[in-house]
Amino acid sequence: MTTPYFRFLCLGSGSSGNCFIYQTPQGSLMIDAGIGIRKLTAYLLQYDIPISSIKAIFLTHDHIDHIKSAASLAKKYSLPIYATKEVWHGIDSNPVIRHKVAGEFRRFLTTDTVETCCGCSLKAFHVPHDSKGNVGYFMTWQDIRLCHITDIGHITDTILQHIERSEYLVIESNYDNDMLMNGPYPYPLKMRIAGNNGHLSNTCAAETIFRHSHHLKHTWLCHLSENNNTPQHALDAMKDIFAQNHSHLDITTFITVLKRTSPTGFFNLS
Repeated sequence: MTTPYFRFLCLGSGSSGNCFIYQTPQGSLMIDAGIGIRKLTAYLLQYDIPISSIKAIFLTHDHIDHIKSAASLAKKYSLPIYATKEVWHGIDSNPVIRHKVAGEFRRFLTTDTVETCCGCSLKAFHVPHDSKGNVGYFMTWQDIRLCHITDIGHITDTILQHIERSEYLVIESNYDNDMLMNGPYPYPLKMRIAGNNGHLSNTCAAETIFRHSHHLKHTWLCHLSENNNTPQHALDAMKDIFAQNHSHLDITTFITVLKRTSPTGFFNLS
């Protein structure tokens, strides 16, 4: 008899490529496929994940660091790729994306329906970012509930509603404000990153996590900037917010920073 489990593996999270594998006894699903296919398949071999166990890929948005290998994986392994209509339009209209997903592998997501894969239910919901049709995912397997959100300019009521229902949270903590504003980026780029449709700062992520710390069992920080953040800056922001609110929760047992360019390892959810 197969032992029940629900777990995930982050193969990388950042501007160099984003890819998550969620596993149940019924197989695996992938959220984003932004890592080069050779590296991705090497990681799957390293962690003993047969490519045949992956049943579908779910995209958050159309930026290349989230979709780089989607077309190749779909073609080579006949994998269905799920995305919103707006994300498919963004992929088709972007000349940088040379390899498009063939129509036979395209599946269209809406925020009104729930998709099922590997016994896991996924509900897409809108998040603000600088392309159209961006989504996060609220996932359930048995009685386990997880919210997966990356590349978000600010926290919306919709995002909060899904975090409030979750036990586990994967959330962007992209930049340290001082590093961004004092760094080498041109001013318009700084404003885009810090804008309502850009990325989430360490402070905003920390405030959100603290607000929900009473019901979250664990939180993972994803999509840290290479130039405007460090894992220590992200954790220090968390510590500061918790200290300001007189919380004695040990964040080292509650919050994990995911690696940008390499796998972080399996995390079991229970």
